[in-house]
Amino acid sequence: MSHQSAELNSSEQNSAELISDSNSQHWLSMPSRAHKQSVGFIDMGSAHVDSLPLLHGGVIEDLEVHYNCYGSLNNPAIVVLGGISASRNIHNWWGELVGTGKAINLDQFCVIGIDYISNQDPKNPNLVSPFDQAKVIRLVSETLNLNKIEAVVGSSYGGMVALAFAALYPAMLEKLICVAAAHRNTQVSVAQRQIQQQILNLGIRTGELKAAISIARELGFISYRSEQELENRFSPLRVIKKQNLTFELVEYLKHQGDKFASQFDIDRYRSLSQSIDLHKVNPKDIHTQALFVAIDSDRLVPVHLVEECAAACTGRTHIKTIHSQYGHDGFLLETEQLAECITPFLRNSL
Repeated sequence: MSHQSAELNSSEQNSAELISDSNSQHWLSMPSRAHKQSVGFIDMGSAHVDSLPLLHGGVIEDLEVHYNCYGSLNNPAIVVLGGISASRNIHNWWGELVGTGKAINLDQFCVIGIDYISNQDPKNPNLVSPFDQAKVIRLVSETLNLNKIEAVVGSSYGGMVALAFAALYPAMLEKLICVAAAHRNTQVSVAQRQIQQQILNLGIRTGELKAAISIARELGFISYRSEQELENRFSPLRVIKKQNLTFELVEYLKHQGDKFASQFDIDRYRSLSQSIDLHKVNPKDIHTQALFVAIDSDRLVPVHLVEECAAACTGRTHIKTIHSQYGHDGFLLETEQLAECITPFLRNSL
């Protein structure tokens, strides 16, 4: 024990509820993402766009959009999209759902992963919306000579982009699968992201880029996970070291924030965060057959909002609610339940 807590008598220790040794960081081995799976892909490519006019004004010039193709292009194509930190490397973040014999079966489908575009020119700021991302998917599809897409499967931010694609290109799309996303944001989620963006802006002004990314991500993590998980997973006892007070959860948040900051660019983070705030789709514009999957502990996109979106769509819709202690991040971690929803929908057996 530290000198500070060792000097307390037993009654003081009981009232202080201290722990002084934070080395038992069991949370480092707890699940944070779906397990990576090795999935071979047949093509890594890019689509060049000379000029992309954006929905809210401005243009991105000389754009290179990178993509991966998994499986054979002779099979019906499925586009798979994840959260803002996801990439075209689907095997790194949804490998338990995409692969031979899995829910999105590479024996039956060609799966396409695409890197999101973002504004990374601070001198010429442009707002990039989910509709702009949808246009990019269309351009990549043209590059691959795809006139029809069997399904767009989008989760979190990817669900927003999937909804935008379905609204823009109904004749091109057979099915829509939207996981942990809806037609609009809640006011609480907008407020939280606005605070995150202020943190990022402060980091840019002060030059503290990594610290700003880390703190903004820490704030975001609180909304991604459920209250139940945080209460059950982390010790409530306070940690005092050399007159500094912290908590096990705080240490975990810093660990996650620093890891994210080592991998993510601040301008990209701010641009994609703003893109989420720009999201708004009229469900009446969704004519495609759609599956909506809500997560019962999701505080970022609550079940009632997903139900509201599904009910207002013009096309035939199905809605499933999965149980998870992981909140919004259930879209990454509840792969067995997601497979039970996705597989029959893709096989027309719902």
